Amino acid sequence: MDDVIRRFLGESVALELNIGDLYQYFSVKFPQDHNFWWNLSIEEMNHAAIIESIDDIFLGDSILPYNSLDIQTEELKKKNHLIKEQIELYKTGSLTRTAAFKFACDLENSIGESHFELFMTAIQNSMVAKIFQKLNGEDIHHAKRIVNYMKENSIL
Repeated sequence: MDDVIRRFLGESVALELNIGDLYQYFSVKFPQDHNFWWNLSIEEMNHAAIIESIDDIFLGDSILPYNSLDIQTEELKKKNHLIKEQIELYKTGSLTRTAAFKFACDLENSIGESHFELFMTAIQNSMVAKIFQKLNGEDIHHAKRIVNYMKENSIL
């Protein structure tokens, strides 16, 4: 597998794991929402496992858009850095329940856009495209669940 693809997939896995860590932190920080955050955290860990399942068998020539992978990898690195930075800031400063939900919703929407962009530029009938299409759908679903939970629990 090409190094460009390996770096991209590595950053993609790291992103899902970092989001999972963020949600685990939220599950401890906000015990009233523990189950909600814990379930999302587990789902993010599953997303990482799905991405890790992509290997040389699925990746042939031209399945992923080489011309944009470097750019997307850099964007993923920035998002990973932001999430780690936010976790550290949250640990040392105050974090409101509303701010946690808003950050998570914004994050899920931005990740969904990234997955959608990759899906749209990959060969549409490839297994890789189907994986990123699934992840995009789950990101959108997470964002909707976060918003619905906020509404149901008057967190605005």
